[in-house]
Amino acid sequence: MKIRQDQLGGYLARGLAPIYLVSGDEPLLTMESCDLIRQAARQKGIEDRLVFHAEAGFDWNNVLEEASALSLFASQRILEIRIPNGKPTDKGAALKVIAERPPEDTIVLIICPRLDPKTQNTAWFKAIEKAGIFLPIWPIDKLQYSGWLARRLQMAGLQVKPAALAALAHQTEGNLLAAVQEIEKLRLSGVSEITEQVVNDVTGDSSRFTAFGLADACLLGQLSDAHRMLTHLRVEGNEPIMILGALIRTIRHLVALNNCTGQELSASFKRLNIWPKQQGPYKAALQRLTEKELHACMHKALEADLAGKGDGHSPWLHMAEIVGLMCRKI
Repeated sequence: MKIRQDQLGGYLARGLAPIYLVSGDEPLLTMESCDLIRQAARQKGIEDRLVFHAEAGFDWNNVLEEASALSLFASQRILEIRIPNGKPTDKGAALKVIAERPPEDTIVLIICPRLDPKTQNTAWFKAIEKAGIFLPIWPIDKLQYSGWLARRLQMAGLQVKPAALAALAHQTEGNLLAAVQEIEKLRLSGVSEITEQVVNDVTGDSSRFTAFGLADACLLGQLSDAHRMLTHLRVEGNEPIMILGALIRTIRHLVALNNCTGQELSASFKRLNIWPKQQGPYKAALQRLTEKELHACMHKALEADLAGKGDGHSPWLHMAEIVGLMCRKI
């Protein structure tokens, strides 16, 4: 069964499932969801926990043996399997066996990054979804971030002024772990009503952006946000070629989608593996950018690629120009 993160508490209150698959790229939300599952298990008297790190060369027979063995120290236990790339090296054979015949004395918790549509169509994934709970973890949307932050501050017993909330959101955008840390700093400061000045005095700019976040900002035409993200990515020491790769991929998708309408557009989204949640920004860009402008973006991206390979020019300057072109502000 597939559920949302906000439904997890309710399902845990009704009882434990034999198997949980928590999948997502947001560390804080993934960690907190797994903690809720572990806490619910402890409340049922399940204290024993065995953790496997299923990396390259991992022997899945060890998992099958443990799943079939009785716990020596408790009537039940948690078998926690962490798959760093979300792709079991045995093609999911062991997980399929466990899902089809869940051990009576074991709660299985599988943790992995976001799973693509192809992986979600595998036999092992379908077996898990049928036998237990699949919890996909999605990043907090930019439009929802201030609300999420306000709830976190309220949970910490802090009252926050609107300007202070905006300042904290600006400084921690894209980095939920940093946001929680900054809220703890504010709590420990002893000030119950948080103003913008308090935020500026106590916290620092902990924004963390990704190349794909930058591409999304460009799709939406958010020039100031996109330039800020690009600056952060450069300051953090990211390789320009990695950032450029996300931009080129986005531009190529826009070129391929250009002039598509109706069913043709839907089919193209599917062919390019652009998920429904990503389609809105692409549609916004397609309405704003002409075919000529898209080709100008691609030409500038090729120049940036040459610069990244050492032609003597700055790839970051070229990427700043790409941002301006995609946002159609220059």
